[in-house]
Amino acid sequence: MIKSQFSTRLKVTAANTFRTLMGAVFVFSGTVKVIDPRGTEYKILDYTAALGFNQGLPTYIPLAIAVALALLEFCLGIYLLFGIRRKWTSRLVLLLMMLFTPWSLYLAIANPVHDCGCFGDAIQLTNWQTFGKNLILLTIAFIIWKWHHLGTRLISQHSQWLVALYSWLFGFLLAGYTIYTLPIIDFRPYHVGADLTEQMAWKEDGKTPPISDLMLMDIETGQDLTDSIIATPGWKFLIISPKLDVADDGVMDRLAELTDYCKDHHYMLICITGSDIDEISNWCDITGAEYPFCQADETALKTAIRSNPGLILLNGSVVEGKWASSQLPGYKELIAPVEKLEWAHQKQETMKQHVVTLFGLYVIPLLLLTLLDYLWTLYRKRKYNSQTIKNK
Repeated sequence: MIKSQFSTRLKVTAANTFRTLMGAVFVFSGTVKVIDPRGTEYKILDYTAALGFNQGLPTYIPLAIAVALALLEFCLGIYLLFGIRRKWTSRLVLLLMMLFTPWSLYLAIANPVHDCGCFGDAIQLTNWQTFGKNLILLTIAFIIWKWHHLGTRLISQHSQWLVALYSWLFGFLLAGYTIYTLPIIDFRPYHVGADLTEQMAWKEDGKTPPISDLMLMDIETGQDLTDSIIATPGWKFLIISPKLDVADDGVMDRLAELTDYCKDHHYMLICITGSDIDEISNWCDITGAEYPFCQADETALKTAIRSNPGLILLNGSVVEGKWASSQLPGYKELIAPVEKLEWAHQKQETMKQHVVTLFGLYVIPLLLLTLLDYLWTLYRKRKYNSQTIKNK
């Protein structure tokens, strides 16, 4: 009897410990994808290109898959933590890990893409590290599925749909916001406040610097212009477009206004693109662009800013601001020298501040909902017990 009770308690402890651990991993993985769905989209494009599946693929498909995957991971993590739909959640988590694990083994062996992107730019793992991680998570997923009925609920069954709906809606709105603007947390070496010269400098220990693939080249001669653009003192506006043939040409008026502004104040303005000369010429014909161009690696530009086109403001080699195509300044904002424009000097928020913001937007309402559910369940239980005593 004692041995049976001990075994049951051990199973319950293991089931809830592994459920919490898996839930935390899924929430973290889903969150870093939700706040940067473009990053996941680019990783999916890397996969399809490496496997030869990118020919004829509609442009919206990779982004749709990126958002769906981010929401699925995030919400499954919440389901695990709260004990929502324990049976079906455990089955789906196990199914996903059964798919992810052999896929990560293929990536480790064939190495078509160097980083799987499972944790976005927050944590970068080698393909073999990813496979090892997935083997562990697959084992945990099997245990969760086997003992799903032993998991503790943090929300009552009649209220679990509220947590589920709230999580899906929050994740969808956050993903949409970051697609329209830029990721609210920037894990990349091009974040506001970063010194690009320092980020590109090789250290004495021989380790690869955070930025190692950015080289700006003259479109005609192929001459390296990196130092003359990045390291030159003064204010510089960099228009970033990985591919001009798929860039948003609806911003041509804003870019024309920015061109006039830079001419009037003698600021450097240059468009850095991964496109070839023909695509650059076509862009100029369509938009009437009068700013100069240089070329760089498309992947490096996608890392620099999650928008096409996007805008980066440098003071010397320090990033002062970044804007998506939907946020480009126009004549109403370009009313004074850049050093006097408050909007041009974005605040470099710390990781702690971003976490606090997300906590306030999602976690606090979720905790209040959980507390109300607990109080309501307690009230109903007391009312039921009181009614039972009266009937007796």
